[in-house]
Amino acid sequence: VRRSHVGSFGMGVATAWQGKGVGSRLLGAALEVADNWMNLHRVELTVYADNEAAHRLYHKFGFETEGLLRDYAVRDGAFVDTLTMARIRKPA
Repeated sequence: VRRSHVGSFGMGVATAWQGKGVGSRLLGAALEVADNWMNLHRVELTVYADNEAAHRLYHKFGFETEGLLRDYAVRDGAFVDTLTMARIRKPA
């Protein structure tokens, strides 16, 4: 299966910088590279299911939730769910 059209993305913003537009600027810059340098058609990521601020950010940039991954990660010693999300670039 050929997947050269797909890229995975992950990011984090330090607590002190949250709510100040840093996430939007980071994600905007990453998608600029994905679209205009790497020519990716699909960008995918996983995010903690309870991170509503991140969900809003990703939706703002066109990401859609594709699925729930139950007990996918361990955070603070407990299993937590994550969502898998993707953004499909529309043809110009």
